[in-house]
Amino acid sequence: MTPSRRTRILAWALGLLGAVACVAGAGVALAFRAPVTFQVVYLVGILMGLLGALIASRESRNSIGWLMCATSLAVGLFHLPTGYGYFALVIEHGSWPLGSVAVWLGTWGWVLPLGLSLPLIAVRFPDGRVPDRWRAVDVLAITGTALFAVSIALIQQPATLVDFTPLPGAVVARLSPLVQNPIGISIPLSLLRQVQGAGLTLMVLGYVAAAASLVGRFQNARGDESLQLKWFAYSGVLIAVTLVYAGAAWNFLGQPLYLALTPLILAYSTVPVAVGIAILRYRLYDIDLLINRTIVYAGATAILGALYAAVVTFVQRLFISTSGQKSDAAYVLTAFVVVVAFGPVKDWLQRQVDRRLRRVNATALLDQFREDVDAVVSVMDVHRVACRLVDEAVVAFEARGAALYLKPASNPVYSRGQVNGSGVEVQLVHEGRQLGRLVLGSRRGGVSYSTHDRDALQRSADSVSEALALAEHLGHRPLPNQHVGKEE
Repeated sequence: MTPSRRTRILAWALGLLGAVACVAGAGVALAFRAPVTFQVVYLVGILMGLLGALIASRESRNSIGWLMCATSLAVGLFHLPTGYGYFALVIEHGSWPLGSVAVWLGTWGWVLPLGLSLPLIAVRFPDGRVPDRWRAVDVLAITGTALFAVSIALIQQPATLVDFTPLPGAVVARLSPLVQNPIGISIPLSLLRQVQGAGLTLMVLGYVAAAASLVGRFQNARGDESLQLKWFAYSGVLIAVTLVYAGAAWNFLGQPLYLALTPLILAYSTVPVAVGIAILRYRLYDIDLLINRTIVYAGATAILGALYAAVVTFVQRLFISTSGQKSDAAYVLTAFVVVVAFGPVKDWLQRQVDRRLRRVNATALLDQFREDVDAVVSVMDVHRVACRLVDEAVVAFEARGAALYLKPASNPVYSRGQVNGSGVEVQLVHEGRQLGRLVLGSRRGGVSYSTHDRDALQRSADSVSEALALAEHLGHRPLPNQHVGKEE
């Protein structure tokens, strides 16, 4: 089922809003001179937002896309609330409203994406559904995250509370005397520490269980599913290991929380990479072309940007050594070099991406099939060729199913998968005589068939029609009815 226009707009609005929030949060983190590892978090958030929007706009019923958009929004709030609180309390001396509330929100808000996003996404990957035997992952992750966040939110001592914000010590020292907890519930700090430890333990168990679910499903998976799970399983195991380290380092070794979480944050950057590989290399959601172009043009921009900086520096030094002063000609010459180099650099990157990610072109695949039929029609079993047309079309267009009908039979002589939803139909005609028809079901990811796709399919059908006519002329037996291919 193709997502509605309103659903696609909502998906892109959430994804882009999350990406913008991450960019703004990264700016605040840089202004506060927060640890560099937090910039990695914001990069993960941006990628999560954009990839999540792509997936949700194509597969609205798959919860993974929506969870990725929510993760991006949550990551964007790592530093924004505390940034506002610092400006309201320290810079404006309390004249702006809700300064303490913003800082309080920033002390525990960062726990939500770290505790929830990866386990919930991992246990649902790749189809968006939670296997019955792994529902405990949700329970562990949600319960542990809630306990850890609430135990921070209830701390009344300002210095201890603000110490949980992802900010350098100098900023924390300025904020501590000015912050008040808006929740006036007094609970002993020793009890809250125990709740924090219990919450972190459950979070660790949630991560471990999510990693175990990936490994278990990967071992039992077959075909495309095993390829889709492979990279994500590696990422999940890596993150589970780093979270176990974080819990041990903070609870038992007395390491500051932000230092204990640093390996986890770095490992977290592998999540969008794993999802991207599953989508791009194994065509999970049929958006590989868009990501392919993003990689090519982003890579070309980075390479040419570095080339521009290097050439400008070299030419300026050359002018200074010869004339003793800088020259604007260096910029003109460098711009010319970059323009000339753009085409070869882009083409080289495209070849590298195509070779490593093996992007399949549906039209080229069917055209190659048609050429194979034309070349060997005189020596090949043409009935098998007709069945192969169904298989090739399903693979080329990632259709949910296909069926081949030959006259005078009313039932399909060969089918594969389920033919439902909006698809495409082409006729098998030879010299004005109709021999049958090929029906394809809807494409995975809600992608529609273009005119170019229909033409490529019709050309292949024409070749099969000629082969069937030749087979009939030579006295070959017709295909048996109800020959069913493998289920999708």
